[in-house]
Amino acid sequence: MSAYLDNSINAANYQKNRITYPKSLYETVLQHHLGERNLAVDVGCGTGIGTFPLLDYFEKVVGCDPSEKMLQTARMIADTIPESSKRNVEFKETGGETLGKYFKEDSVDLIIAGESLQYTKFEQFFEQAHKILKPNGTLAYWFYCDPIFIDYPKANEIFKYFVYEDERFFKAFWPPEMDYVRHLGSTIEIPKNSFTDVYSEKYIPLKSEKAGKFLISRDDFTLKDLRDKMSTWSVYQRWLDTEKDSKEDIIDVIIEKIKNECNLTESTSLKVQWETAFYITHNKA
Repeated sequence: MSAYLDNSINAANYQKNRITYPKSLYETVLQHHLGERNLAVDVGCGTGIGTFPLLDYFEKVVGCDPSEKMLQTARMIADTIPESSKRNVEFKETGGETLGKYFKEDSVDLIIAGESLQYTKFEQFFEQAHKILKPNGTLAYWFYCDPIFIDYPKANEIFKYFVYEDERFFKAFWPPEMDYVRHLGSTIEIPKNSFTDVYSEKYIPLKSEKAGKFLISRDDFTLKDLRDKMSTWSVYQRWLDTEKDSKEDIIDVIIEKIKNECNLTESTSLKVQWETAFYITHNKA
C-alpha cells in the first residue's frame, strides 16, 4: 500500500493497464440491492476504475482514496466525461476507516470496494460502513488475484513460483495484506451484528465447474500485456525503489522464463482468466 500512499506509483500507468470490471458484476450487485439509487461510494477507488461505471446506476457517486496522486488522475478522467455525468461524480481523499468525515449516518445506498478492502483496518471499516449506509443498504466488495493461462499449465507454475516463492523476486516485498487477496477475501469476516444476507461467488479457472458473474477473461492476452499489468503492482514499485542498481528487471526475468519454457513469443495470443470472488451483504437496521 505504501507505494500508493507515498505517490511513488505511476497513476497514469495504473489507469491504463489495471484490470477493469465486467458489467455483469455491477448488474449482479444491483440485483441484490434492495434500496434506492441515490448515493454510491467507492472505497479505495484509485483512479476511478470502479467508480465511473456506477454513474450508469446511481444519481450521485463518490470515489474515496487516501492517495491524492490517484485522485488527481481520477479527476482528470472526470473532466473528459459528458457534463451530465461529470456533475454527478466527485472524489474525496479519505480511507475506508474515516468515511464518517464526509458522509452522514444512514445516508449512503451502496458502498463498493474493488480490490482495495485488504488495505483497510477491517473493524474500523465495517463500523464506518454500518454507520453511513442506510438500513438495508448494500455493501459489495471483490477481489481478483492471479491470471491463469488456460492452455499453458507450465506458465502458471512459473508465474506462481517466481511471484510468490522465489526469495530473489517478489516474495520478500509482499505486504501482509496480500494474503487476503490470495485467499480472494475468504478470510475476511463480515461482522454479523452489523450485516446480513451475505451472497458470494468464487471462481478459480481450471478448478471451478463454471464461471460466475465476475469473469475476467481474455482470448488475446499476450506476455506484453502481462508485463504491463504487473508494472501496476505496488510490490513492483517497492522492488524498483529497493533495487535501483539492478541490471535486470524482475518482470523481464519472469516473462523470459515463461517464453522459453512454453515456447511463446511476446505477441502470442493466449487465453487467460483471472481468479475472482465477490461478496454482497446488506446493512442491518
